[in-house]
Amino acid sequence: MLVFIMLLNIFPQKHYAYAFENDEKLTDSQIKDEIERIYNVRSACLVSGDCKPLKELFDTSRKQGKWALEHEVRRVKYLSYWASERDITFTNIQSFVRIKKVYPQGKVIKAALEESYKFDYTYSDDEKNTINSFGVGIRHTASLIKKDDKWLIYNDWYTDCFEDAMQAYDGEIPDNPEVSFHTNNEYNLPVETSFNFKPFYNRENAVAYADKYCGAAWGSGNNYKYNKKYNDYNGIGGDCTNFASQVLGDKEGGGMPLTGAWVPHSNAWANADGLKNYLVSSGRGSIIKIGTFKELTEATSNLPGGAVSKLKLGDLIAYEKGKGNIDHFAVITGFDSKGYPLVNSHTTDRYHVPWDLGWGDKKIRFFLIHING
Repeated sequence: MLVFIMLLNIFPQKHYAYAFENDEKLTDSQIKDEIERIYNVRSACLVSGDCKPLKELFDTSRKQGKWALEHEVRRVKYLSYWASERDITFTNIQSFVRIKKVYPQGKVIKAALEESYKFDYTYSDDEKNTINSFGVGIRHTASLIKKDDKWLIYNDWYTDCFEDAMQAYDGEIPDNPEVSFHTNNEYNLPVETSFNFKPFYNRENAVAYADKYCGAAWGSGNNYKYNKKYNDYNGIGGDCTNFASQVLGDKEGGGMPLTGAWVPHSNAWANADGLKNYLVSSGRGSIIKIGTFKELTEATSNLPGGAVSKLKLGDLIAYEKGKGNIDHFAVITGFDSKGYPLVNSHTTDRYHVPWDLGWGDKKIRFFLIHING
């Protein structure tokens, strides 16, 4: 029989302990530590490209655990390929967990939690070995079960930042990591960090807003919380476009004046196709170029870094999944040591993430949008 015990101490916060059928007790802090331990083994696999340690983390006697394991294997394969194509080496990936709520369920303990990733990477041809860092925030509903004196993942449901790039990868664990390096492409994009202010759009403030209210991602401000002034559309279509509009229009952000068509809760504000159409039709934004990753990074005589080299801080990228279906928005918030554009976004929260990471499907097209402010 499961019993619930509240532990009180001299501090104002509450601590909880959960007792199971075998009389073992776990506090919420111990649950956090156990999940964090498991997630950091997984993160180490993302760094090494070796999937074999993942087998020890999941209860594969049930289909949910088997699916969760296969999903993590696909993530490792995708990230290894993505990094090799860009001549990037991940030096460290670390996971931090915040438990939001615990639901004891017999032998299984279920937790709603936020995970903040920190990714560190370098470029193989960088003599200075500059470390670049970005953050990702993910909301999980994870369940643990104890077998042979070890906690395992029973299931783990979350919105994955790599999801739209993993269709080409299977969940089989290879005997040896297969990483092939392709260094023919050159992405040394010109870095443009100077701000050129015009009357209606403050790029510096837009980037500062995007960094402050980035949510659960490592690097975000505001105690990992969104701006409470606005609705949160996670769970009902996603919050990415709502966040992009905030960055553009909030007085603390870019300060772009609101209009009758573009206000909080409107289609133009919170719907991805609606915002793209509004920006272009109003003249407040203009399309730099639409294309696949290859088309946008391909060197031309006047743009050695490709069309992406025209992006400025505070500009937007819209992500199209199938022709005519804008699915996501992100804001340009920086450039890494090689000039690679970095973005912030909501839903799966991203802080200074390489702009194409997680968008590897061949059907994905990118709309590079310059804000004409």
